[in-house]
Amino acid sequence: METNKLKELSESYGLVGSDIHTQTYGQNTVYFMKKSGIDKIQAIEQIEIDFDPIDALCVPGVNVAFKVLAKWGNKQPYRTVGESNKANTKVPYLACMAENRGRARAVLNLTGFANEGVYSAEDKWEADELNHSK
Repeated sequence: METNKLKELSESYGLVGSDIHTQTYGQNTVYFMKKSGIDKIQAIEQIEIDFDPIDALCVPGVNVAFKVLAKWGNKQPYRTVGESNKANTKVPYLACMAENRGRARAVLNLTGFANEGVYSAEDKWEADELNHSK
């Protein structure tokens, strides 16, 4: 169920229906932010994001992983990882997917969307896998 805080956040960034996808798993509705929504939020907040390859986890054509450092104004920098491999990605461009996942995680966490149960659309595969494994 959409919370008041999630509605407030969405309105404050001018997000529309095409920016968020909902998926029902059993009786739970899960919100997934599409790249268009992530792009809007990052542009409005001027969140700077740096990517650094994790060489030990990068195998061409098999796996890509980045350390992600996001800076937003004078707030504490946020660190996460963006990863992609042949087992969790249906597209052949692993580096782009890893970058999108890391960027989305950082933006959603910094701006409070993650606290409201919103995931990135690029991470939807994980929710699907967890749902199917039950």
